[in-house]
Amino acid sequence: MARDRIDPAQPRTEDTAGPEQGKLREAGLEVQLPDGLRALRDHVVGAFSDLEVLGFRGELTLVAPVERLIELLTFCRDDRTVGCEYLMDLSAVHWPGGKVAEQAHETTGWPTLYTERPGRIEVDYILSSVTHNHRFRVRVEVPDEDAVLPTAAKLYGSANFMEREVYDFFGVRFEGHPNLARILMPDQWEGHPHRKDYPLGGVHVQYKGAMIPPPDERKY
Repeated sequence: MARDRIDPAQPRTEDTAGPEQGKLREAGLEVQLPDGLRALRDHVVGAFSDLEVLGFRGELTLVAPVERLIELLTFCRDDRTVGCEYLMDLSAVHWPGGKVAEQAHETTGWPTLYTERPGRIEVDYILSSVTHNHRFRVRVEVPDEDAVLPTAAKLYGSANFMEREVYDFFGVRFEGHPNLARILMPDQWEGHPHRKDYPLGGVHVQYKGAMIPPPDERKY
């Protein structure tokens, strides 16, 4: 069964008045979505019961297993009710692994609990329907040490260059891509600059015959 939850990256809020008024479902969690996106969510979940649903401040996110990504994107493009003809954006967020504070209290005497989590990369596909005037997000998560996804370039032509950018900056490899090469950084560049484990500075830049040190070695 698909699960609803509030995005943990967003702050909790009690203000749900107006078009974003929440709706309680089986999980007992509040999902802040307008009526149109709630109906769309139920339609897609009816076809893909293994999705996880996130709703916050009027934005719908459908978290899908990697192995169902292409099937879901195809459905969202071809289904008449969804009708997303346009891939607006394809972006990613890196969450490095390590210790995470699960519970922290300001009151003296309460311990802070830590858990170990593996590193992961969230890849978001922002889909839009010109016909129905709605948009929402499809998300998949891959481990940061072996980030591999199937390409969506055969479904959406705009995915071609956007997948190259995600590969360039985050290191996600898109299998089946027609030309998976760096798009902004030089071909010989080492590392992926938008990952949070990428060092700040550390690369000498030559400018007008002089070498400018990286930011962490400059003296002001």
